[in-house]
Parts: sequence; structure tokens; C-alpha cells
Amino acid sequence: MSSFLNAAVKAAKAAGKIHKRYYGKVRDIRFKSGNQLNLVTEVDGRCEKIIFGLLKKSFPSHTFWGEETGGKLDDANYTWIVDPLDGTTNYAHAYPFFCVSIALVKDGQLLAGVIYDSLRNECFTAEKNKGAFLNGRRLQVSKVRTLQKSLLCTGFAYGVLKTLYNFENFQNFVLRSQGVRRDGSAAMNLAYVAAGRFEGFWERGIKAWDMAAGVLLVLEAGGKVTDISGKPFDLLAQNALASNGLVHSQIFKTLWAGKDEKRWVRANLSR
Repeated sequence: MSSFLNAAVKAAKAAGKIHKRYYGKVRDIRFKSGNQLNLVTEVDGRCEKIIFGLLKKSFPSHTFWGEETGGKLDDANYTWIVDPLDGTTNYAHAYPFFCVSIALVKDGQLLAGVIYDSLRNECFTAEKNKGAFLNGRRLQVSKVRTLQKSLLCTGFAYGVLKTLYNFENFQNFVLRSQGVRRDGSAAMNLAYVAAGRFEGFWERGIKAWDMAAGVLLVLEAGGKVTDISGKPFDLLAQNALASNGLVHSQIFKTLWAGKDEKRWVRANLSR
């Protein structure tokens, strides 16, 4: 394990301890930008502070970008991208599906990633060209070849009340697959694709900190990740389509056979 990944794991587990300590006891719950669907708790901020404190101690010259404190990608430098609590709404309701997500990027390349589920003590790790692992066990995406035998997952962005995006997609995949899960953590969903628990994942309206570590996990586990529009994956594009690779084209065709994607394109062209 590289010094980068080792530091990220230690930081993720430190935040995970806070997750467990306050799980079911959260009192300070606020809304971001006045959106009733976009919650933030005191745990988010506390975890991000601890994560960045540990990483800065090890790598003081690096750039840091967190969901709560802000920042940006610096292509000329190593950038740590952090979601201290992915699945905040779940956490606020004591629903047991949330995680810490930490990734390292340089020159547009994902170099290392950690997703830590403290309740299950599952630590997903990946390094570029070195594979993906769960608690030290190498991960491999599933070998399911058909959409009909696939279990999929997705999410609804915070802007869903205005866009109404993804409802038709959800219905179409429920009718064409073995099931679709919507459990409120894009980072965990991507980790589960890497682990072979899901065959595919799609979502729009997600941020770099939701995706970075999970995308690297999927790729290093032998899967495929693209833009939902079929373009190469872009960390700043706010969407992702990830799969085991074998059902990728089937998911893509189903998405674009419906009306949700066409509505999305028209809505954004009209802005």
C-alpha cells in the first residue's frame, strides 16, 4: 500500500469512528442552499476537518477539495477530493447506509481511493494500476452478461423536485432487470459495482466527491465507467454510468430509448 493510500485509509477510519459515535444521535440538521433534500449535519463538518487535518499533516503541499469546505481541482498538483459523509440524509434518519469517500487526483488521473463503511467495517481501496480491494481481498466486477439478470442501482439528484429526472428510467429498468435499488449513497453504490454486488449504476447531478473514489474502484475491479451521454468519463461532468462492462451497452441503450435523457438534454440546451 502506497503512502498516499495508507494516509487516506487512516483518515477515512478516523472519520468513521465519528460516524459510529454520533449515529442515531444527530441533532443539528440543516439545509444547503435552502433545498429541503440537501441536508448537512455537524458530523459532516467535524469529519471533514479531521480528514483534512490528517492528510495535510502528511502532505502539506497538496491541494484539498471537500464537499463542506470547498476547493477545486488543481491539475498541476495532487488534489485530495473528500466527501466526509456520503449519505447524509440516510445518516440523519439513522438509516444504515453511508460512508466516507476520499480520492487523490493529479493531472486528471485518479491515483488512489478509499470508501469506508464504518457500520460494517468495510474498507474499499484502490490504486491506479494496482487493483481494487475490500479489507485486503481483491475485488472483481460481476460476470453477469444480460440486463435481465442484473441488479442495478441509481439515485435522484437534489434538483429532482424541479427536473423530475430519472422516474421513467427507474421504471424502465425495474421492468427490464432483476431489480433496481435506490439507497442514497453514490459512493457506496459504485463500491458495490466494484465488489460485484451490483451490475450497474447511473446517476446525474452528482459531484466529484461523490464519484472519484468509487469510479477508481470500478475501473480497478475490471469494470467500465463513462459519461451517461456516452462520452469518456469526466470527473467534473456531474454524472456517471458505471457497470461490470458486460451490460454497459444494454444500460446505455435503455437509458436513451426512454424520454428522461432526451428531456435532460433539451432542458440544458434551453438554458
